[in-house]
Amino acid sequence: MILDILNKDPFLIEQFSFLINYPELIDFKIRSSYFRNKMKNKIKRNCNTRFKIKRNQILQSSFVALSRMSKSELLNNFIIEFEGEGGIDENGLTREWFNELSKEIFNQNYGLFDCSLSNLSYKPNSLSSINPNHLEYFRFAGIFTARALIQGQCIDAHLTSSFLKQILHHEPILDDLQDIEPEIFNSLTYMINNDVEPLYLNFTITKEELGVSKTIELKKDGENIPVTNENKNEFIRLRYLYILTTTIEEQLDAFNRGFESLISHDEIKFFKPDELDLLICGIPNIDVADFKNNMTYEVPYSKDSPVIIMFFNVIENWNNEQLAKLLLFMTGSSRVPTNGFREFCDMCGKPLIIASGGDSSKLPTAHTCFNMLCLPQYEDEE
Repeated sequence: MILDILNKDPFLIEQFSFLINYPELIDFKIRSSYFRNKMKNKIKRNCNTRFKIKRNQILQSSFVALSRMSKSELLNNFIIEFEGEGGIDENGLTREWFNELSKEIFNQNYGLFDCSLSNLSYKPNSLSSINPNHLEYFRFAGIFTARALIQGQCIDAHLTSSFLKQILHHEPILDDLQDIEPEIFNSLTYMINNDVEPLYLNFTITKEELGVSKTIELKKDGENIPVTNENKNEFIRLRYLYILTTTIEEQLDAFNRGFESLISHDEIKFFKPDELDLLICGIPNIDVADFKNNMTYEVPYSKDSPVIIMFFNVIENWNNEQLAKLLLFMTGSSRVPTNGFREFCDMCGKPLIIASGGDSSKLPTAHTCFNMLCLPQYEDEE
């Protein structure tokens, strides 16, 4: 009954405030609608902030312009002008500015963000300090991302699961390492299930940075603490957190300071990381026939297997939101390139794969590093 009421008016969530602490009870569509409407109301439509941008220096000139603005000015209605060009901004130039600037912020040539080749998602670059003012640029990137959410403007740049979690104040887990450092992920996964004492490890790692080899202690006096089967879980946690958090701690803090200057943690805390990704990047238009035509199969499956036929019969009736979540679950990305799944596979360097996920008592699983869905051998569409 409550959900029916909220579907008609998402703002009534505030009258059922206890539900915000239990977001799993509220459909994502309702929560996202509530969030979008709340963000829209942040913009002061009767107040304008005008600024000029140099198209050939869009990152630098936008950085200068936004860095000079107060919070009040950042929440005004934006009116963009590209220097040397005519045209009146009726939101078209503003949309173009958001699109073009997002490409530059996440352009790896600037050294601010790394792109994971396995799922084409971004996280802060641990070596960004080679650039002057890098922390100011991360704060700027946080402001820009928040303002894009407030504007309802999608950014064509997915963030890694660990980065999304850190925006939401969640601690990353080992699985978040899979798309960033697959070899280290595999090594740590091996340690979970095997005897580690013959490896003669201690609580240090060796790291090469700009051609210089360094020994890093994962905990105090780590060089003198051997990794045993009793303490290996602590080592594993410290190892993946070092990569996902410690090496980019300053960059994360700067980004979050910028982001939370416009959108507070309380305003996004009831989203899960994959839902935040959908809010930032938008829901793509997914063609199920194109998806099917670019699928490969592992034995015992083929395109004619009964469970494969049932699978596509089912998802043909899904909406874009459900299909985006399926694609995100399978590949770590919820957006398809302009030229479809063939280009998607070319960009990832891997085909889309459906493999057996065991008997029908199990749930589907996925390996995003390999664009693989492990589909159990279900016997009916239900």
